[in-house]
Amino acid sequence: MVQIPRILGISALSSLLLAVPSRAEVDTEADLLWKSFQENYLAYSYKPLDPAVLDAKARAALIETSGPRFRNLKPDHKPTLPELAAAMVERDASVTEFGRVEMALQALLPGIDKYGHYQSASDVAQLSEALKQGGGSVHMTLDNSQEGEILCFPYEGGPAQLAGIGSGAQLLEVDGLAAKGKSLHALTLAFVGPPDTVIELKIRQPHGKIEVFRVNRTSKRFPNVSVENTPLGVTLRIRKFGNDTGSQVKAGMQPYGQPKRLTIDLRGNPGGVRDEALKVASLFFPKGTVLATFTTQTGVKTATDGNDISITPGSIRILQDVRTASAAEYLIAALKEGLPDITTVFGEKSYGKSHSTVLLPLSGGGHISVTEALLATGSGRSWDKAGISPDDSSKD
Repeated sequence: MVQIPRILGISALSSLLLAVPSRAEVDTEADLLWKSFQENYLAYSYKPLDPAVLDAKARAALIETSGPRFRNLKPDHKPTLPELAAAMVERDASVTEFGRVEMALQALLPGIDKYGHYQSASDVAQLSEALKQGGGSVHMTLDNSQEGEILCFPYEGGPAQLAGIGSGAQLLEVDGLAAKGKSLHALTLAFVGPPDTVIELKIRQPHGKIEVFRVNRTSKRFPNVSVENTPLGVTLRIRKFGNDTGSQVKAGMQPYGQPKRLTIDLRGNPGGVRDEALKVASLFFPKGTVLATFTTQTGVKTATDGNDISITPGSIRILQDVRTASAAEYLIAALKEGLPDITTVFGEKSYGKSHSTVLLPLSGGGHISVTEALLATGSGRSWDKAGISPDDSSKD
């Protein structure tokens, strides 16, 4: 944007004003954010809306979320979202044009994409700074239930689990802050703090009892992949599929290429990088095996094993729970389908998400998450919504 000097003569000011482009000729921060969103959404969404429909829905979402003062406006009051945001600022300058567009994205995405969301620029910056200043963790993820409750899923061996918080417990308060009505972002910030400090959590356990826990934050980090050789066989633990999980699993399992009994622990694994789950699956099948199918905006694609077989266990025991989702569910489904005679699943029914999502940075510093593909096994079997039922409901 053009910056006008603080001290100008009248003639100089007049000349400068004449040279200033109109709003239509200059992209404001709000324009850039909206264009950035459109470009990324249209490029990555597996089922994108028509751009005109997308803009119309965004304008309707902005009006709906802006409160009663703007309810008399119609979505076609202005032809684009940024122009509608500018018109709102003329009525109420308490929120900027950029802020109005962010409000629209936050309201729009969940309505057009089940797993879509927008994290504002200030939220991203605030969480990043809090993590720099803090660094301590109770190692527990939070998620929304279908009833709108905030549920707790402690990492195995982490402070929250060791304190006694059950998987799927409802979070009621964090250091006196009521969880009801709060965003996951706000609650995540409440959990961040320096190592060796205490956080007080009020929760309702899965069996219904309300309890209060004082949990120590720790700087200890839990690796995404761990391999342990025990008298009962080899145990492979995958907490999440990160950018290097495939190679970590391959390296960790290298000494145990033919274990008599392999346990794969995927409890609490929310998924992660889809292609890394494919790399792990490829370790169990001959080269050329069809591993998965993806439905994207360009059609159905097939993923084929490109590695030579390297792990041939005598039996596979898989541990899962209600938080086992997405890429983790894919690995389970692939092993059950491809190696049914040696694969047995224990625990609870899994989450039921066969969507692959991608996190994208936008102009201004915010992030969007959109569904990029529908994931299925090589035969096309999906576990979406239904989840994967265990063969044995015992915990291990």
